[in-house]
Amino acid sequence: MELYYIYNLKKIIKMKNLLVFGLLIIALVFAQFAQAQTVDEVINKHITAIGGKENLNKIQNMISEGSLNIQGADISVTLTQVNNKLARQDINAMGMHGFDMLTDKEGWTYMPFNGMQKPEPKTADEVKEGLSDLDISGPLVDYAAKGHKAELLGKEDVDGTECYKIKITLANGKDETYFIDPASSMIIRSKKMQKANGQEQEIQTDFSDYKDVEGVKMAHSIALPFGTLLISSIKVNQTIPESSYKHDM
Repeated sequence: MELYYIYNLKKIIKMKNLLVFGLLIIALVFAQFAQAQTVDEVINKHITAIGGKENLNKIQNMISEGSLNIQGADISVTLTQVNNKLARQDINAMGMHGFDMLTDKEGWTYMPFNGMQKPEPKTADEVKEGLSDLDISGPLVDYAAKGHKAELLGKEDVDGTECYKIKITLANGKDETYFIDPASSMIIRSKKMQKANGQEQEIQTDFSDYKDVEGVKMAHSIALPFGTLLISSIKVNQTIPESSYKHDM
């Protein structure tokens, strides 16, 4: 009789262990599912807050004009974007004009302020890494369909605001991190690794002063490592001159 009870006790303990193990597996599965839902929930709230996919998809090109001050020098900047085709920066400073441009096929840089005598082509790797910059709506919108992966890394303090921290692994393998304010659902900071002078450096960008442009909220203050770009004008769906695609001086 005693052996019978011991045998059954062992069976009960084994069943309880299996039950606990099973519940643990179920809990882990649901935890992963809940996290995936949370990532999408945060991203979807952000997309809704800035104006929604419908309004974003209406924007086929955009011209932004602004200025920044670097060590006392006033610099005017014009940013021209054509969805999936062109990302160009034209810079005027100290009586000189320079530019950095990227298309879906090639890229060129001309910075006379740095002593460059003529436009220089970007390497194939630089072009490949920069292709995500051609996407006007950004990597968060329809990220999975674009081949990107999104991961919620919890929350992190950004100058006193506990922000959602989302890591995006782009289709090209590069990572970008976005910090989203839970109250406004706006991106207030981004971080990414970028080559500068032949070395990988983390570039931090802070976004603020969001204003409505054709139904889409866009940042008009962009704090970069070397200064703050203040946007004075953003125009969408303009006629883009052919010269914007050229790298002639």
